Amino acid sequence: MKLVGYIAIFIGGLIVSYLLISIGVVDAVDGIPGTQKEPAIALPTYLGFVSAMMTAVTTVLAAVAIGIGIVAAYTFREIKDEAQKTASATVDALISEKLSDEAIKARIDEIAFAQNSKGELDEDFDPDDAGER
Repeated sequence: MKLVGYIAIFIGGLIVSYLLISIGVVDAVDGIPGTQKEPAIALPTYLGFVSAMMTAVTTVLAAVAIGIGIVAAYTFREIKDEAQKTASATVDALISEKLSDEAIKARIDEIAFAQNSKGELDEDFDPDDAGER
């Protein structure tokens, strides 16, 4: 995550530097700001500077969004892997419980040797039967 932040700051710094040099706020040769003659009205220079700063902010936010997307993709993959591991462990535990020898023998005993308390199929099977034999 720190690497993404460092890359975003580096790209943002490069863009701000390029934009400041391109509008003439900083001269690339001697580094002294304001080497150009100031216009009679300083509004266009100010608007250019504000435009450059807004572009830089937008670019930095786009770089941060891309970084967050990359981190989210890796995080999603890790969540998916963890869910698969948990599901696999749960299924293994359930299978070992349900297919154990004791569970199988208990089920066979339940099915093979199950008897109704009266020895009948159901109470309502034959309504005329009094159960006297």
